[in-house]
Amino acid sequence: MKKILALLAASMGVAACIYPYDPELDEAPEGVLAVDGNICIGGTSTVYLSSLLSLWNVDAGNRWMDVSTARVWVEDDAGNKYEGTSRYPYPYFTISTENAPLDRSYRLCIEALGETYASDWNGTVEPPVIGDIEFVADDNEVTVEVSVDGGKDGTGYILLTYEEAWMFHVDYYPRYTVRGAFIMEGPVDMSKYWCWRTTTTNRTVPVDYTGRTETGFTGFPLMSFSRRDTRNHRRYCISVMASTISKETYRFLRNLDENTDGGDNLFTPNPGEIAGNLRCESNPDKTVLGYALFSRAVKKRAYLDSRYYISVPKTPLFYPLADQYGLLLEAGYLPLDENEEGFDPTQEGPYGWGDRNCYDCTWAGGTLEKPDYWSETE
Repeated sequence: MKKILALLAASMGVAACIYPYDPELDEAPEGVLAVDGNICIGGTSTVYLSSLLSLWNVDAGNRWMDVSTARVWVEDDAGNKYEGTSRYPYPYFTISTENAPLDRSYRLCIEALGETYASDWNGTVEPPVIGDIEFVADDNEVTVEVSVDGGKDGTGYILLTYEEAWMFHVDYYPRYTVRGAFIMEGPVDMSKYWCWRTTTTNRTVPVDYTGRTETGFTGFPLMSFSRRDTRNHRRYCISVMASTISKETYRFLRNLDENTDGGDNLFTPNPGEIAGNLRCESNPDKTVLGYALFSRAVKKRAYLDSRYYISVPKTPLFYPLADQYGLLLEAGYLPLDENEEGFDPTQEGPYGWGDRNCYDCTWAGGTLEKPDYWSETE
């Protein structure tokens, strides 16, 4: 018994050493500008803005500060300005910097929330060279591996991003005509059986190769997807972009990754403690969060056929009785298959019905418009 009491006393002593954390929310800043900028000299630059408010003040919603009317531009050290154009979703800006000279320094400028903001000046460096892009498969996944050479004058830090596009199909295609309670086999409609789907990832992958003897890296696992994914249906394309970044940019991006993916790690940096490269010029005491990444990126595409695809069962269909046909048609359902096995006609009908996602690939997230760069031979 004495041992148990001693353990309880010890545990209470340990608990007593844990003090409550007071974040002092009453001192939280109001109307903080958050910036996610990707300035690509020789390409299209993008900037996304948002504003942060303290949750401590219950009236904060009444003083919401709108950034959709912001002005965004890039300027060089010769005084030339490249104005940003807002796009959906607001406030997302694109800046045409394709023809910007490569031998100048640049900074991002923003007018928002009644203040003027600017990034540090940044010069451009030679981009890396993307080597092989390979697809490696195991029993369950396909992994995209990338090799990049940073060059003899490289910084030792590379930023990788990627875009994906693939051709996929839905599970069924319409082949029946409905006449009241009667269903007749009609012309097959495969016009929306195949689609293309394109996605632009927001994930950036910073790579540190300073500890290597070579001037880059080989076989870096950039991303992976399931062999049962629709990416494998017919043809898949990944566009990999690589740019040389500074050590400071690498550290910022790594800290950001730890902050977003670090879970409940007590040593994960607080978002407000991650130093960016932006400041408020009109009010030096005002906080601004985020980073403006400056780069000269190179791009390379690679294609994969359906060799690694593992097929999956089709979407189960619904077998209604004839008195439900009218309601199903109004809801967008169509008869897509015939029940060739034995069934109870008092409980279910002879035809399997499915909703639009089953027979219309545009409803399944695709488009009938092929990407302008798409190739069937590369």
